[in-house]
Amino acid sequence: MVSTIYLVSAALMALLLVAVVAAVVGRNWKAYTPKLGSDKSVWSALAGSESVWTLAFVVVALAMGAGATLFVSGDTYSASLVSLGGAVVAIALALAFLFYLFYGTYAAAKARGFQRAAAVMAGSWVLALLVVGVITVQLVTA
Repeated sequence: MVSTIYLVSAALMALLLVAVVAAVVGRNWKAYTPKLGSDKSVWSALAGSESVWTLAFVVVALAMGAGATLFVSGDTYSASLVSLGGAVVAIALALAFLFYLFYGTYAAAKARGFQRAAAVMAGSWVLALLVVGVITVQLVTA
């Protein structure tokens, strides 16, 4: 059973490698020129709006409060609803941890004079290091 999982994992990684190589080779990357216009998309306009960030914070805070309330309510609601509340809180906290880990590394790199791409690379590297650490712990304890 375990060897089958390793083979499937290796096959998926090989497919990912082939897809990355095909994406890089298939493009005419030497002729790429970035656009220098002020072409703002709807998403970038929403990301720059303070009211959208405030609304998102309020929605997330209410969802966390509702999930925590469900989780600590115990026998008042069904067991599946209680565990759903706990899962919502756990997932939200994990996502918040990952976001702040990435953004903290990004902000620290920008403060040290790195360009945006290098700062994003540093944040991504820290997240990848966390993933490798989790995988290592799982392999050692298995």
